[in-house]
Amino acid sequence: MTPIDDFLQSEIDLGSFSGAAYAIGTCRTLLAEGALGFAVRVPFRIPATIDTIFDLASLTKPLVTTALALQAVDDGAIRLDDPISRVIVELDATDKKGITIRQLMSHSSGLAAWLPLYAFGSTEDAYIRAIANHPRECEPGTRVIYSDLNFVLLYCMLQRVSGDYVALANQRIVAPLQLRSTMFNPPAHLRPHIAATEWGQRFEGRLSGDKQTTIAGKGRGLMWGEANDGNSFHLGGTAGNAGLFATVRDVLRIAQAWCDGRETLLPNDLIAEATRNQTAGLDENRGLGWQLCAGKGDAMTNMLSTNAFGHTGFTGTSLWIDAPADRICVLLTNRVHPSAAPVAMARIRGMFHALAQQV
Repeated sequence: MTPIDDFLQSEIDLGSFSGAAYAIGTCRTLLAEGALGFAVRVPFRIPATIDTIFDLASLTKPLVTTALALQAVDDGAIRLDDPISRVIVELDATDKKGITIRQLMSHSSGLAAWLPLYAFGSTEDAYIRAIANHPRECEPGTRVIYSDLNFVLLYCMLQRVSGDYVALANQRIVAPLQLRSTMFNPPAHLRPHIAATEWGQRFEGRLSGDKQTTIAGKGRGLMWGEANDGNSFHLGGTAGNAGLFATVRDVLRIAQAWCDGRETLLPNDLIAEATRNQTAGLDENRGLGWQLCAGKGDAMTNMLSTNAFGHTGFTGTSLWIDAPADRICVLLTNRVHPSAAPVAMARIRGMFHALAQQV
């Protein structure tokens, strides 16, 4: 076993997560990969492999929603500094009227971090109404609030200006990059190859303390092959904020398209725009859809170059792209299986990134 394998196995033994798969690469090649533990631990055990398909959770935001939104910019369908109300006209008479697409993508819109949108209905229109009726937390452009609501609105925007979101993802990301195991709503026959996540909607129920939320999540049982995120699940498997499933190799391939210079996914100028600091002077560094390296004080990224960018997912997933060092680090775990207990994932990701530098 490698030092990375030893470390991840030690975390599995501690109960940090049931299983993990990882890949380390450059912008053009694969350097190392591995899988340990169990994709499913209860009600029976299925070992994790390199081919295990994970619920990527919020990695959906940069890997699909951000890419599709920037492709819409490249197509001329939208502009980054357009107000979102130009497309979602229901926001025109609300305090969301002046929020721009750029502010949504950089989490500087001022919207609340999260709402159980499915408690208000399970359609795009119901989600939009719920967001429209909930007051902003602050003035747009004055503070970074990492918010699922930003990407729900971007999803609704894409549905209106570009067509069906899932079909678009398949046509403009999955097919061009020749991804073999990247999808929304995996078919039932793939379940033995998918990492299970949480029992029921217990975490979100506790988060909101809302009886409607408990009702909306009731009866889901073991989430295995369906989106763990409630807002995504109740909108049919995606709401722009979560819902993507993929293997570690496919995540590496998408990451390579963000740094290999070949423009297979986006023009290089839009990649540069997405990965520069859009929130300078605010409380957190954000690009468009991407989190930026926080510097030496951050346990997760203090060993990466200052120009590194990446993202994490609630289910225990993460991707960081350190283009100056020509290093990509993908770590997929099912840390919420069978329950979403507190885990020091920043520390774990930081140690994984440190070990990845030695590969």
